[in-house]
Amino acid sequence: MKHNIASFPCVAQPAGQAELERENMALKARVVELERLVVCDTLTPAYNRRHFMNELSSWCWRKHMSGGDYGLLFVDVDNLKAVNDKHGHSVGDALLIAVAEALLAAVRRSDIVARVGGDEFAILLADIPSEKIGEKAEQITNAVDQLEIPHQNGQLIPHISVGFVAVESGIAPEDLLLRADRSMYAIKQAKRPRRLN
Repeated sequence: MKHNIASFPCVAQPAGQAELERENMALKARVVELERLVVCDTLTPAYNRRHFMNELSSWCWRKHMSGGDYGLLFVDVDNLKAVNDKHGHSVGDALLIAVAEALLAAVRRSDIVARVGGDEFAILLADIPSEKIGEKAEQITNAVDQLEIPHQNGQLIPHISVGFVAVESGIAPEDLLLRADRSMYAIKQAKRPRRLN
């Protein structure tokens, strides 16, 4: 006896097949979005702290196993609380987004930029000799100093403080981040107080 294959429940009908393909595409798009949300900051175009710490651990392991030259920058946005208090959180958010975009524009695709705290970013620099890390920190500082962020009362010019360390073999990732944070704090303390417009 010959059966009509289209009568079996497991054989999709043409219209049903198209619908399944649409659903499958929608699910794939949702998976891509969820994967992005797991590693990306919710406000800025930078990565999030969780992803950064995973990357820092990997880079430390790579340094231990194979050597290489890596740098770690710790960036603090100066006076963000004052901006939020004076102009509102939407202006502070715009400032953080602009700073993140400037940081991303100042590094290579192989480098990692992440927002690791409310007003703090960290950057992993690949293939950079230790004597060049400070120059890169200064270059990034200058790039952010050139920003002008419009808001209802005029222009806002953000400033940052950038600490830096070389990634060293045998140093735990958390300790490296703490060293870079301390370097940033020393730089911040050495600067004259700056005010934002």
